[in-house]
Amino acid sequence: MKNIKKTMKIALLVIVILLICLFVNILINKKEITLTQLSPQTGTQMMGYVIKTKNNKLIVIDGGLIDDAENLMKYIEKNNNKVDYWFLTHNHNDHTGAFTEIVNNKNVDVENVYVSLNNKEWYEENEIGRAEFSHYLIETLNNEKIAGKVKSPNVNEKFQIDEIQVEILGIRNPEIVENPGNEQSMVIKFDTGKTTILILGDTGEKSSEKLLESQKEKLKSDIVQMAHHGQAGATKQLYEKVNPTTCLWPTPEWLWNNDAGNGTNTGPWKTMETRKWMNEIGVKKNYIAKDGDCTIKIK
Repeated sequence: MKNIKKTMKIALLVIVILLICLFVNILINKKEITLTQLSPQTGTQMMGYVIKTKNNKLIVIDGGLIDDAENLMKYIEKNNNKVDYWFLTHNHNDHTGAFTEIVNNKNVDVENVYVSLNNKEWYEENEIGRAEFSHYLIETLNNEKIAGKVKSPNVNEKFQIDEIQVEILGIRNPEIVENPGNEQSMVIKFDTGKTTILILGDTGEKSSEKLLESQKEKLKSDIVQMAHHGQAGATKQLYEKVNPTTCLWPTPEWLWNNDAGNGTNTGPWKTMETRKWMNEIGVKKNYIAKDGDCTIKIK
């Protein structure tokens, strides 16, 4: 009789443990990956994205201008002032200004920084107008708070962030000296197993050609971030190969409408042309930074 009771107790305990495991598994599966496109706080062009994994890892991509830092901080503060992974596509201050402000002046724990930069001399020689900020960015990356956490990835390097596989499809291109800063953009592909997201930074014509030559079979993605804020960036041929269903536009209203102050399509920018391309490709959804911060759920 005692043995029967003992067996029943063990069986009951096993059932309870299995039910707990099932409940925990249901809770985990209910959690969702979210991607937030940040909006410009100054009316000018900028780029910033925040990805939250199912296990609450926080991934930041660029972040915007110095004046966009406070808006980005709202998302970092919700994560206990911690950024698990920060990706910087290239040196321009409308992408990395918020990073320099936060690292230098905020109490934030940044665990990993991925960036692909040339040396100071390259920027002095090839991008004189942006050399001063490039120096400041490089100095920030050498800040003792994060210097040991900065990584310069290789092309085709892969690593895992929880359920998301990350692959670096492009890094700096020091041989490209036309449109120099933009063409140095790091290109990153995120793959959740169900959804792929391609981040292009400010990829231009020459780096588009390079990607089509070297990464042709890896470019197809469900979601694409529109290069150079949606104008005069990546080529139509590159977008056709990506063949996205959803576009992320880090684009203020004036640039979206090509409005130089006299109404729609009065400016010199090529946003309207890019918008036409996306219509021809058959994009089903556009998220535009002009409409405010926007969080979407990712499968």
